Amino acid sequence: MPSSSHFDFCVLGAGIAGLSIAGELLSRGVTVCLLDTGDIASGASGTPLGMVNPATGRFGTPVWNADSCLTSITADLEHIQEQTPVQFYRKTGILRPAQDKKMASRMKENAHPNNWPEGWCKWLEKDEIYSINPDLNCVGGGMWLPKGLTVNVELYLRSKANHLKQKGLKLFTNADYSVNYDEAPFNVSLMNKELYAEHLIYATGSETKALEPWNYLPLHQIKGQLAVFESTKAGDFDYSISALGYIASISKTEFIAGSTYEHNFDYTEPDKEGFEYLTQRLGKVYPPLFKDAVLIAQWAGVRASTPNRKPIIGSHPKLKQIHVFTGLGSKGLIYGNYLSSLLSNYILNGTSLPDEVSIARF
Repeated sequence: MPSSSHFDFCVLGAGIAGLSIAGELLSRGVTVCLLDTGDIASGASGTPLGMVNPATGRFGTPVWNADSCLTSITADLEHIQEQTPVQFYRKTGILRPAQDKKMASRMKENAHPNNWPEGWCKWLEKDEIYSINPDLNCVGGGMWLPKGLTVNVELYLRSKANHLKQKGLKLFTNADYSVNYDEAPFNVSLMNKELYAEHLIYATGSETKALEPWNYLPLHQIKGQLAVFESTKAGDFDYSISALGYIASISKTEFIAGSTYEHNFDYTEPDKEGFEYLTQRLGKVYPPLFKDAVLIAQWAGVRASTPNRKPIIGSHPKLKQIHVFTGLGSKGLIYGNYLSSLLSNYILNGTSLPDEVSIARF
């Protein structure tokens, strides 16, 4: 078989998971090809805006392994940004104003210094929130997360893909392919090309459960929508806001509001119901911002979630040299690069995976 068609690893999926694991493997000296039936970030990873938010859930609980995860994604963003003239991320910090008394009480407990590395989270009383922005709705105070980042995800991933191609990644997008996973080297057939790989890694997001090797995994599809608005008040804040969704300014005249969490849906396109959900729910968080806002665009994507809301990484229990990286949910940005290092160590060096994210839990 010609070397140009024979790889150590074939990664399926060109979203956050796929590009993260491809980049990590390349850095370890192995050969990698990456395939996607769509374009780069054509799935849920193609959201126009995302946040690297170290606090999760309604009550701002620290994300799993927050220190390692944030260190890893920050380093990657900085590295890729050095190769790209167009700015795709900002160190904005994230403000989380509580929206009810229960939220305020639980968030204040979670903001305790013992729960965070030094300088990562600060509790702000209600008057301190209003000193930052008197137009926000706030009940009892909120969290300030100065390490939070705001990212143009699609631009980041496209920039990363270009960088990885320069490092030797063979990338095939908009490629209809079929996989024969009977035994290694695995045969991947494209329209006019045959590829062979010693390992397969499925980084196929919400589509993973529909694929035969992984249909036993308890993946749940969640549809998320966001909307881009024009508003005269879009330039009034330079931080991102997380409260029943998120709000981020993208220019002096435009901002983004997201996201819905739709567990039952009939189609994947943006819809009127999603728009109304965002404007009504997030309009309560920042009323003046939405008062005269004009809709510019909508976006929707479907992501995969798991019962414990932690990603899944590891190898198939029966099919040798076939692996999976899925279930990132809404935390793909902060989890992706760190989990790639864990998965690479597991495959290449035989190290164990943490129970919280290992496929062995199923």
